[in-house]
Amino acid sequence: MITEIRMENIKGQSATQILTGKDIFIGRNGSGKTTRIQALGLAMQGYVPGRGKTTAETIKFATDTEMTVGLKTSDFEFTRNFTKEEKRNGKTGITKVSIKEDLSVSPGKGEKTATEKKARVLNEVGNFPVALDFNEFLSLSDSKRRDFIYSLSPIDSDSWDKEKLSEYLHKRMLTNDLKENNIEQFGITKQLILDALNEYHDRQDIHDGLISMIDWVAKESTFWKRKQADSQGTVRQMADMKNEMAETDRNIAETKKELDELQHSLIEIEKKVAADTEKKRTIDNRLKRIEELKAEIKLVNETEIDTDTEALDKEVAGLVASMPLLIDLESKLKPFNDEITLLNNQTNEQRRTVNGFKEQIMNVEANVQTLDGTLRQVSEMTGACVISQMISCNKDFTGFDKYVDEKKEQAKLVLIDLQGQLDGAETILSQLMQQAIGKEQEKTSVFSEAQAVQAKREELSRQIKVKETEIQKKESLKERKEGKLSLLETELQKLVNEKTEPIGDLSIMEKQAIGTRARISELKVQVDEKDKSKQTLVLMNENVLQNNEAEYKANALKVLNESLGAKGVQGELVKEILEPIRSQIEENLKLMKFEQVPYFQTESDTGKELFEFGWVNERGHEVNFDALSTGQQTVFLAAMMMTIIDRAQPKLRILVMDNLNHLDKQNFQLLINGLDELSGKVDNIILAGALEYDFTADGWQVDDLSAGGGRDANKIA
Repeated sequence: MITEIRMENIKGQSATQILTGKDIFIGRNGSGKTTRIQALGLAMQGYVPGRGKTTAETIKFATDTEMTVGLKTSDFEFTRNFTKEEKRNGKTGITKVSIKEDLSVSPGKGEKTATEKKARVLNEVGNFPVALDFNEFLSLSDSKRRDFIYSLSPIDSDSWDKEKLSEYLHKRMLTNDLKENNIEQFGITKQLILDALNEYHDRQDIHDGLISMIDWVAKESTFWKRKQADSQGTVRQMADMKNEMAETDRNIAETKKELDELQHSLIEIEKKVAADTEKKRTIDNRLKRIEELKAEIKLVNETEIDTDTEALDKEVAGLVASMPLLIDLESKLKPFNDEITLLNNQTNEQRRTVNGFKEQIMNVEANVQTLDGTLRQVSEMTGACVISQMISCNKDFTGFDKYVDEKKEQAKLVLIDLQGQLDGAETILSQLMQQAIGKEQEKTSVFSEAQAVQAKREELSRQIKVKETEIQKKESLKERKEGKLSLLETELQKLVNEKTEPIGDLSIMEKQAIGTRARISELKVQVDEKDKSKQTLVLMNENVLQNNEAEYKANALKVLNESLGAKGVQGELVKEILEPIRSQIEENLKLMKFEQVPYFQTESDTGKELFEFGWVNERGHEVNFDALSTGQQTVFLAAMMMTIIDRAQPKLRILVMDNLNHLDKQNFQLLINGLDELSGKVDNIILAGALEYDFTADGWQVDDLSAGGGRDANKIA
C-alpha cells in the first residue's frame, strides 16, 4: 500500500500527502486534488499520464527550476527530482536549457545507474494504476469505451490461436457440398484461407493476428469486386469493339509510314532552324557589342583623372588612431561567473537548510496532533482498556492531560524557535538570490560594453576600408584607363574584322516546321487511337477469361470476411473475453449490495457490430449504461475497474477516480459505501471531486484541500 505522496513545486504546490488506503480529496477547483493524482502518476511512471512522455513536457508542471515527486510504502520509498538547468555561452551569449532527472530509492540494493533504479521501482510498485476521469468516460462513444476497457484489461484468449483459427475456417467454409458441386470455387476458397492465415504472424496474439487477416481480406475484397464488375461490363462492350476493328486495321501501315517520313523531315528542318538561329544570335550579339565598345571608349577618353590622395591618407590615419582596444570578454566575465557559481551553490545549500527547518516544524506539529489524539482516546475509554473495550480497566489517567499540556507547551517553544530560525534562513536565501541576480546584471553590462566596443571597431574598419579603396582607385586610375582603352580597342578591331556566314529565311522555315508538326500530331492521334482500340480489345478478351475467377474470389472473400468478423471468430472471441469480466463485475456488484446482473452486447439484432453494456433490473429489463442514473453509473464503473485491477494483477493495486464533481450527495454516498465493501481487493482507493456537501465516510481519510489539508492531514470522517 502507498502510505505517502510527496510533491514539491508541482503546479505551484508543495505538500506531503499521507494516505491510509481509503482516501477522499475534496475542495474547490485549483486546491490540489488533481495535482496529487498527477504527482502519483508522475512518480510511478516517470511522466504525467495523459500528457507527453518527454522530460520537456513533464517540466511544464514545475513552478521553479526544480520539481520533486515521491512515493512511500510500508517498506520502500523513492523520489524523482527534475531540474531545469540554463547554461549561457560567455562568447555567444546564447542560453542553452537542459532538463535532468534524478531517481533515488530507499532502502537501496546496490543500484547505481538510473536504469537499475528505474527497474527497482518497477519491481517494487509496478506501473498499472487505474485512473478514471468519470466525466471524460461518460462523453466517450461506444467504440471508444470498448477500446478504453480493452486497453486496461491485458487479457488474452487461452483457447484461440492460429491453429484453432485455421481449423475453424476450414470447417466452416470448405464444406463437402462445395467440393462436390463447384470444385473450382472450393480450390479458390482454400487458397484464400491460406493466404489470409499468412498475414497472421507467429509472434502475434489472436487479437492482432485476426486484425491483420481482416485488413487483408478487406483490401482483397475491394480489388476483386471491382474486377468482377469490370469483367461484366467488358462482355457488353466487346460487340461494339469488334465492329470497329475493320476500321482500326485499315490503312494503319500507310499512316505510320507517312508519320515516319514527316518526323524525319521535321528533324531536318528543326536542325537547320536551330543552326541558323544560333548564327543570327551570334551576329546580333557582335553588332550590339561593337556599339557598346564604341560607347565605352568614348566614355573612358572623356573621363578626367584625379590622383591626389593626401586628404584621404590623413582621414585613414585619424580613423586608425581612434580605433578602441579590443576587450578580452572571457577574462572580464570570469570573476562574475565564479561569483555566480559560488552564489548558486550557497543558494542551493541554504534552500536545503530552509527545507530542513520546514520538515522539523512539520514533525513537531505531527507529534502534537498525535498527543491530542491519544489524550482524546484515553478520555473516551474511561473504565475500559485502551486495547479492547471488552476488557475492564480501572487505571487512573488523571495526570495524563497535564503531561500532554506540558509536552504541547514545550513543542510550542520549539516551534517558536524553529520558526525564528526558518525566517532567518529564508532571509539569507532571499539575499543570496538577489546577489546572484545582481551579478547576472553586472555580467550583462560587461557583455553589452564588449559588444559596443566590437561594433565601434567594425564601423571604423569599414570606414578605413572605404578610404583605402578610394586611395587605391586614385593610384591606379591612369594605369587602368590606359589598359582599359587598349583592351576595348583590341576587342573592337577584332569584332569589326570578323567574317559572318550566310543564313536562310528563318520565318519561312518556322512556317514549314509548324505545318509539319500539326500534321504529325494529327497522324499520332489516329495511330494511338487505333493501337489503343486493338489493345483494349485484347485486354477485354483476357478480362472475360478472368470473369469466373473474379466472381469466385469475390464470393469467397465475402464469406471469409463474415467468418472472421462479428458473426464469426471475432464474435466468439469477444464473448469468451467478456464473459469472465461480466461474471466478476456481477460478483463485485453483489459485494456492493447490488443484485443487478451486468451484461455486454457486441452485436445488434441486425448483425451489426457494436459495444454496449449495462445491467438487468429487478423487472428483468436490460438497462443500457447511459440510461442508468449517475450514481448507478459510478457504482457500475467502480465494480468494472475493480475487476480490471484484479485480472491484471499489478504489483500495487490502486484505483483512482477523479472529477466526481457532478455526483449529488446520495449518489456519492452510494459510491463510498460500495467501494468500502470492495476495499479489501486493492491496496489504495483514491476519490477526488469538488464536493460541497456533507457525507459519511467511516474508516476513510477525507482531506478538504480548500481548508489547507493534505500536508499531513489525518481527518477521518
